[in-house]
Amino acid sequence: MGAGPRLVRTVDNADGGFVVLRVGLTGGIAAGKSTVSGHLADLGARIIDYDAIAHRIMEPGGEAVGPVREAFGPRAIRVDGSVDRPWLARLVFSDDRNRRRLNALTHPLIVELACRQDAAWGHQAEVVVHDIPLLADVRGAIPFTFAHVITVEAPAEVRIARMVNERHMTRDQAVARVESQAVAEDRERLADIVIDSSVPIEQMFERLDTIYEDLRRQAAGESDLAL
Repeated sequence: MGAGPRLVRTVDNADGGFVVLRVGLTGGIAAGKSTVSGHLADLGARIIDYDAIAHRIMEPGGEAVGPVREAFGPRAIRVDGSVDRPWLARLVFSDDRNRRRLNALTHPLIVELACRQDAAWGHQAEVVVHDIPLLADVRGAIPFTFAHVITVEAPAEVRIARMVNERHMTRDQAVARVESQAVAEDRERLADIVIDSSVPIEQMFERLDTIYEDLRRQAAGESDLAL
């Protein structure tokens, strides 16, 4: 459990019970957040994956294609009409100004689509997890409050090694990705639940099972226990 302040719980049911228990999920790059998100989905949580939305809006016909072409030129677009994400990543991770330009274009589009997904589940008793990699950086632009915030963490050197070995980045590229994000302390101040992904995966899943059961009970109005 982190030491940071809890965010305000959202209650959407006019009768006073929880219709949606919203949970924010974040973590450092290559810390294992996707593994945590996948396990929560297996347990029954609804997942709004902001990374997946970001990818979708850059596909042919996606909402970000036109704005990216206008901002970064035709070189940013592949022949199939999609955004050339590897080329753009090299550009934005080498220049903070370009990263800010890209974020200003894409973040509002991502949030809009996330709101649509959230609204689709707004009349059911659900645990809805907003999987937001950069929550510590963009929380002021997210129009939701969360009952709990989970951050998934691992030492920086572990994450760098994962990016080099699993994503075939150079060490310099991996270090640049780590340094482009908020530091772990910022994420942990925001969160009330910290998941250590450097432990054996079975141990991590056992903890997630316990956490999810309490979230489910809270969503159903059966429990108001602090995790």
